[in-house]
Amino acid sequence: MSQPRLLIVSATFPPSLLIGGRRPARMARHLRHLGWQVTVLTVHPSYMPPRDPAEAPPPGVEIVATHVLSPRAWARQLRRRQEGQAPGQPTATVPTTGWRAQVHGVLHSAFKAIEFPDEFAGWRPLALRAIADRTFDVVLGSMPPFSDAVVAHAIAQRCGARLVLDYRDPWSEVLSEDASYGERRAYSQTELQRHRALENRLLRDASLVLGASPRICSWLQARTPVPVQLLPNGLDAAPPVAPPPRTLPLRLVYAGSLAYDRSLDSLLAALAALRAEFAPDALRFVYAGPHGAQLRAAAQQHGVLDYVDDLGVLPRDNVLELYQGAAAGVAAVSARMHYCYPGKLFEILGAGCRVLMCGPKDADALELVRALGVGETDDGSDPQASVLALRNLLVAPGTPLQGLESWVASEQMLRLDGLLRGLPAAGQAGA
Repeated sequence: MSQPRLLIVSATFPPSLLIGGRRPARMARHLRHLGWQVTVLTVHPSYMPPRDPAEAPPPGVEIVATHVLSPRAWARQLRRRQEGQAPGQPTATVPTTGWRAQVHGVLHSAFKAIEFPDEFAGWRPLALRAIADRTFDVVLGSMPPFSDAVVAHAIAQRCGARLVLDYRDPWSEVLSEDASYGERRAYSQTELQRHRALENRLLRDASLVLGASPRICSWLQARTPVPVQLLPNGLDAAPPVAPPPRTLPLRLVYAGSLAYDRSLDSLLAALAALRAEFAPDALRFVYAGPHGAQLRAAAQQHGVLDYVDDLGVLPRDNVLELYQGAAAGVAAVSARMHYCYPGKLFEILGAGCRVLMCGPKDADALELVRALGVGETDDGSDPQASVLALRNLLVAPGTPLQGLESWVASEQMLRLDGLLRGLPAAGQAGA
């Protein structure tokens, strides 16, 4: 019996260090081992900095990478060069006043009109040409960017494949604010309706919809009769039976971005409140990511800059090493990201490290940490509660993380394999 053919469409993919590439890479690796013939359609790594050569694509998986026609990306690169920023640094600062701001506003509006549904709209013709005349049994588009779904839909329609839409983040439910170029600009009702109409058409033609968190699934299931299945990112492997021994000085580790309004203010305030119990020589706050200047400024404001070790952007393997023996790994979501399970949460747990999850009280990620009992949560609403949560992690001895077997990626991917193999024939979606 021939292997079923799967095409994964994802602009973000290793060797890009962007967290969005981890999920489709995990799918490709595991489904290849489960008997699928896997092809990944992506963009050249230069479009998705920062890159890590150690983050190689999964073995045995065919990679088809193309260029992208993106005026917005070109404008951003030009602005970086003008401001002396290296590729992979945080997005260049957007002017807020003067003629530069006016020019930027006009260009931004023009780009949004041309590049629909996002700045990867120009990828579609190049992507389709790259796999012309190829056929697949299943085409899976993993979002964002949302153009991944548009490309996947076009390919599935052309070759009669079953379409699967994979939502790492929601689409039209969260487009009241636009984070392109690092600023927020409200979408007009006309723009929102245009996005929703396109998304509805793709949902109508899908055979299966996957959501990375419960809230995403609930939003989508209300809009489509197609099955919407929860498929969280999960752990690469089960955490160690015995937790790694803590190393001294104690360490809190935050690795990743502070984008999308993530805030560690309540944690930094709690750290300041515990100075009498944990001096800087006994406790370090270790940061690895692109926003060190932002974190140092916040730490300075709270009077705890002397606790901070800013390591900059590190390869993933080095990040995972940081969690070994740490008192806690820190993960954060903002009100804008209340629907997500951040990938860093699962990296922390997979290393056998307990987690301090920061964000709104009703965020999916905080509810998950409370339900699993794998650490502490800090919603920032009560300074005393923030101090207590941090102290609990610092003074409590390390304990094994239990009850996470069903969250291991191999189990999640085995379930995905069953879902994909059980899809109805093309043209029978929703039946």
